Amino acid sequence: MKESRMACAFASSQDAERTFPPLGKGVKALLVWPRIPNSFWTFTGMMELLPEKVVMPPLGLITVAALCPESWTLRLVDQCVEELTDEDILWADLVMVSAMTVQRDGLQEVLARARRLGRRTVVGGPYASGEPARMLAIADHVVVGEPDEVFGEIARDLEEGNARRLYEIADKPDVTRTPAPRFDLLNLNCYASMSVQFSRGCPFQCEFCDIIILYGRKPRTKLPAQMLAELDTLLSLGWRKQVFMVDDNFIGNHTRALELCGVLEKWQQARDYPVMFYTEASMDLARKSALMEAMVRANFFYVFLGIESPSKESLQEVKKLQNLAMDAVSCIDVIHKKGLWVTGGFIVGFDSDTEGIFEQQVEFIERTAIPWALINFLHALPRTALYERMQREGRILESRGSSSDGTPPNFRTLMEPDVLLRGFGSTVAAIYDPETFYARAWRSLRSWESKRCQHPAQQPTALAIAGILARSIWLQGLRSSYRKAYWKYFLKLLTRFPLNRAKLWMGVTILVSGQHFIPYAGELARKVESELERVRHVREVIPVPVEQ
Repeated sequence: MKESRMACAFASSQDAERTFPPLGKGVKALLVWPRIPNSFWTFTGMMELLPEKVVMPPLGLITVAALCPESWTLRLVDQCVEELTDEDILWADLVMVSAMTVQRDGLQEVLARARRLGRRTVVGGPYASGEPARMLAIADHVVVGEPDEVFGEIARDLEEGNARRLYEIADKPDVTRTPAPRFDLLNLNCYASMSVQFSRGCPFQCEFCDIIILYGRKPRTKLPAQMLAELDTLLSLGWRKQVFMVDDNFIGNHTRALELCGVLEKWQQARDYPVMFYTEASMDLARKSALMEAMVRANFFYVFLGIESPSKESLQEVKKLQNLAMDAVSCIDVIHKKGLWVTGGFIVGFDSDTEGIFEQQVEFIERTAIPWALINFLHALPRTALYERMQREGRILESRGSSSDGTPPNFRTLMEPDVLLRGFGSTVAAIYDPETFYARAWRSLRSWESKRCQHPAQQPTALAIAGILARSIWLQGLRSSYRKAYWKYFLKLLTRFPLNRAKLWMGVTILVSGQHFIPYAGELARKVESELERVRHVREVIPVPVEQ
């Protein structure tokens, strides 16, 4: 095994002198995943209708759990599905926390509680890797980077009392040596889908993306045998639902992805298609016909694309060049015809955006019939090329949130803030108008050419299905403000695709997703109005100077 380079740094000389007692063997470690605020990604309203509590589990934490010494006793608390009690923290010798930027507030609260109760803390994950200096002020130990190959050394340091304040891991680990995640630590009944990871890294150079900073531009993949072992473990634990291939770009190494899909196809056939897959990919998937066909045969149903913008100038500005190689509308049409249903991410706030971008976004989303259009403001994430550019230009602002929850940009945009806010608000309102949303959903089902080899996720019991439909009809079909659009779509779905199991499954999933997207659009509208009020107040307190 190659030896990863690790560097040690300290926030101050006082930190450098700080020492910690050894934890000894047999450490009791509590792994905590903080709450995630409501966003497009959480499907919160939809989860009110399902028997599960949240969409997916904390894959990173259960992967770290697999790296811990066998002598350690582990507990996992996912705050998205259960409360973290003081008793949980007091049980532990060590509290290990991972988080994304959107979980910043929850992360800080967990670390503060652990410190108040006198427990050692270690923090890692994307947020800590992006802003380690912030973490050093509130955590005992901070891990930056991927710890797969060096966590044994970190654990030994903790046991022996030699643990550093900051571990910066420079090398990218060989993921063929990464053990299978500890799925057994999860309460599987709480999750609507399960997560596995095939690759890390992306070959592209999008200016705003921190994936290439965290995981590199050379995609590293697991072996097909590793993936089959993880899936077999899930089956042995009783999992029979959706599986999210969480790779930030599943086709980053398309040759390896094609090889994996061939193996997955045989695995599915031998087990009567126990699970269905979905994943994330770049737009150039549309140019890889054999790979799309292989994904469909492996029982992939849908794919999230980073579409970002219909503006070629904005894409060119941030080096999203892969989206310029083909006409975007044609790309999505090709992917639909090949058998993959498309959902996508969109961004506003690029320097090249004009006031016409909002209408262009709506027109594009309508034209391509993408029901789940996840739109947010551009953010300059720490360590990215965009952040460095904004810093050079003196445009960075104090961040007050995340790029995934409707928080305005953390830099001064060229577009006037009130124009950007109003445009964003009007875009979200137009996309998630109930009539518009369900009409677009219907067109998406008609555009998507599902294949006979595609098998929907195995359904729960008949009683559970009846419960989902009863809650949907009660909350959406009878009590909601959008019930007319709901019934119009539902009845067309039942009459047009009663025997097409793939389209019926996907269609009902979209139906109940309206309980999330439509109310969340209203929540974003209120957030935008509040932000507009703040902008107006700032202008009143600090008037903009008028040129003489």
